[in-house]
Amino acid sequence: MLIAAIGISLVALPGAAGAASADSATSIAAAPGLASQAPAPGPALVPAGASGLSESSYTVTLPTGDKVALTRDTSGGYQASALPGTTSRITFSDLGKSAAQADVSAYPDSAMGYVQTHLMDRQAFDVTWLAAHGDTGANARIPLTLHFGGTSSAAALSTAAGKLAGAKVLHADAGTGDVDLSVNAADAGAFWTALTGGTANVAAAAATAHARPAFTSGVTGAWLTDHKTSASAVPTDAPASTVTWTITKKKGEADFCAPFAYLQGIQAATSCPYYPTLVALTGAAAGQEFIPTAYTCLDTNPCTTYSVTFDAPSGVYLAEDMGAQFYSHGLQQIVDEVAPQIVVSGDTAVSTDLDAAAKYSVDAPRSAVDLTHYINTTRPGPDGVYYAIEMPDDSGQDNIWTTPTSPVTIGSFHQSTFWLRGQAPLSAAVTGPSKVTLHPYYPTYSNLNADEPSFQRFAGTTTAQVVNVGTGTAADFAKVDVHGRLVLMRRASGSLWIDAQQMTAALQAGAAGVLIDPRDDDPATLPVVPVKPSWWWTKTAPVQIPFATITPDDAAALTALLGKGPATVSITDHGNSPYFYNLAFNEERQIPATLHFSVDDNRLAQRTTAFHSTKPATMEEFESIVHPDDYFQLTFPSVFAPAPSTVQQYYGPVAPDLIWMRGARLSTDNSVPLVVAHTVFDAPGKGSEDWFAAPRSVGAPSTPANVEQTGLPIGRLGSPTCAFCRLGDTFYPLTYLVDGANPALIDGPYIFAASATHFYQNGVELPAQQPNGIPVYQLSDQPATDRLTVDESNLHSDWTFSSRRPQADGLPQPFGCVGVLLGQSDPCGADPLIQLRYNAFTDAGDAVTADARHRIEITPYSMVDPSKPTAVTSMKVWTSVDGGGTWTERAVSRSSTGAFDVDYRVPALSKTDGAVSVKIQAADAAGDSVTQTLLDTYSLTAG
Repeated sequence: MLIAAIGISLVALPGAAGAASADSATSIAAAPGLASQAPAPGPALVPAGASGLSESSYTVTLPTGDKVALTRDTSGGYQASALPGTTSRITFSDLGKSAAQADVSAYPDSAMGYVQTHLMDRQAFDVTWLAAHGDTGANARIPLTLHFGGTSSAAALSTAAGKLAGAKVLHADAGTGDVDLSVNAADAGAFWTALTGGTANVAAAAATAHARPAFTSGVTGAWLTDHKTSASAVPTDAPASTVTWTITKKKGEADFCAPFAYLQGIQAATSCPYYPTLVALTGAAAGQEFIPTAYTCLDTNPCTTYSVTFDAPSGVYLAEDMGAQFYSHGLQQIVDEVAPQIVVSGDTAVSTDLDAAAKYSVDAPRSAVDLTHYINTTRPGPDGVYYAIEMPDDSGQDNIWTTPTSPVTIGSFHQSTFWLRGQAPLSAAVTGPSKVTLHPYYPTYSNLNADEPSFQRFAGTTTAQVVNVGTGTAADFAKVDVHGRLVLMRRASGSLWIDAQQMTAALQAGAAGVLIDPRDDDPATLPVVPVKPSWWWTKTAPVQIPFATITPDDAAALTALLGKGPATVSITDHGNSPYFYNLAFNEERQIPATLHFSVDDNRLAQRTTAFHSTKPATMEEFESIVHPDDYFQLTFPSVFAPAPSTVQQYYGPVAPDLIWMRGARLSTDNSVPLVVAHTVFDAPGKGSEDWFAAPRSVGAPSTPANVEQTGLPIGRLGSPTCAFCRLGDTFYPLTYLVDGANPALIDGPYIFAASATHFYQNGVELPAQQPNGIPVYQLSDQPATDRLTVDESNLHSDWTFSSRRPQADGLPQPFGCVGVLLGQSDPCGADPLIQLRYNAFTDAGDAVTADARHRIEITPYSMVDPSKPTAVTSMKVWTSVDGGGTWTERAVSRSSTGAFDVDYRVPALSKTDGAVSVKIQAADAAGDSVTQTLLDTYSLTAG
């Protein structure tokens, strides 16, 4: 039974809704793939926080309409991540004088052409600034300034800007040509489409040899109002040098490259640069970024060698995002080119041979494909400069390359890669007239199990003839009968996606599904695998027809077969993967020559993982790999699975100093933060894990000993807050939701409504006070008998204990005191309330069978050390199967671990109300006691 049935009356801590404080904004850490849902612990259960912090989670909308979610972690800081359904890959970067003071930016690929050509200011994607200025939530408005070329009156400027969708003109300056706008976040996608010309502009560009990117309506520049990139503040006595970087790729396919087409009119190149940046680690410009002054092809037809130049003063630099893309068999390959140390002393030449690049690859014991992967690079410099960047990819392809480097000799360098691998979601093959294996891809892995998926999957195996319908126009469908058949369809020429109208036409014609040919007649429109649907941009309802993208080689082979006669294809959706590999690899000081990673069962920790839920839901899990040398916390989406369910997960390579900070949510509620677990997988072998298991009670999580033994500073993980603790004479009744099946889960902290709690000293009730919005009690330092009660429809807890003013800080690791966050400085300590954890060994549906014998494991503990059972002198337990109408005392035995085993039998289901209730009385030698009742806390099913 989910904790929602307990019905704890808890309320949100008041805060600055929709806006982060200056302090909280600087603690944001970049992290892709935020979940949007959570388990429902109660109708009024919401996260607590400290004064000055923002809400538990909110959304920042970028000028492109893409959304980045900010979610508060257990330290009170925030993590940023791209929300599912973004229009393109988003790369996060972090730059500052320390990790805690870094500014986070989120760059969508769809905007990079405009950033590269300086039409769009790069700081327009500064998530930290947007959050700090309250530009969050569905009703947010993005402050933008547009610059118009030429000379126009203020009225004419206002009229031109006002025609852009979603734009509200605030001020027009005829002297500068600048117009300040406010863009409704809900309309940002439409605004971006209007500003860039949308798909019509793509087609027009194709017709004009892909001219340089341009905004519509005469706009020649755009930036966030009052937040524009300034010129590098290099001292006048530090003259700039020219850094020339030459990149060569003599082998491979030649394809269209936008920067060279825009700048030199060269239409084909064997590789194409991304958005390179030099970050100064030392010297006069330490802490600043330098962007290229020029891109130049050094040969043509095709361009196989090009140079990128920078003007930068002497110093030590990191070259980041110097990467490039190239194509192999029509599939995009990404070179994550990183140069961790470049010493500039006068004019400097650097060269890279992309033909020498090495491909990242991973082997695991069982058949598995790439579902998602991330590469994170951090580079702290000796002058206190910190830089980090992460590159996500959920295309399902192993397509990441890099070039080896020499070890750094100044500062440190760290690169970590994460790989989520599992059973292939899809397989397909031509079954007649000849056998041809196909390679199908869904638009994204992460949406496969969503409650409201953004695309439709194939159901089981579909075997049907294939009909080539070209680009799926009405004229194309009028020529053929596709009823019950699969159709092979291309994007409209010049389009970046498959259009909803094309898919609707296939659905209305009775097609069984769509295979998307990613090629385009226009060579300048490069293949895209997988192709995304247009409704991800237009935010309209998905067209309910299954589809998948096949590779360019597959499409060419299938087209050739269809040119000779009928062909049949069988495509199979393999359902949810029953296993997942979560693999993390780390490189220090340099990028080695070999990037092939291999693991076997001797290097893997296997966990049988149960995701509990009383009703069908989607479980979304997120992971962050934290090493003592890391300066950047990267959180990424990992396992997506239905709930209730049980899957096999493999973690590795096992390591004693690598902490996996994992969070999960269920799609039954979107108002609660991630439930988090800190885990070290330090030894191979099998084990089991439960998430969201009932029964759950109030209390504190337990930190595994091997996590503390890593020596990682507590704050790096996000310290949990002490539960039921006293700071000076102030008692804070904060709590977490805990269960005995997985006591390490951090679910909270939460606060109680004042009406749900009562505090008594020597029998006299104390009034609840609410400084900073948190209900607290002011206690006397005189010896007293203290009593705290929590009373709500499904939970009753009654504690007696003796609270005394702490003489020194005495909290166990890794807990902190919420009063410190609120500015108090008195010593903080744990009060000796007896807390209880329960493990009822329920199934993934949070149920046990009726008409059978079962057991409950109850562990008494206290906040003094939640990881160890506390000694109690008495323990009585009753169960009820009629909602507490009648109670039966049960036999209790103490185990060698200090926990208590309760043996009980459940009658036939017809003789119950369908659930089990539990009541406990426990006391210790010091006179502390607890009486706790959990009504209908987990379910019964027929045996």
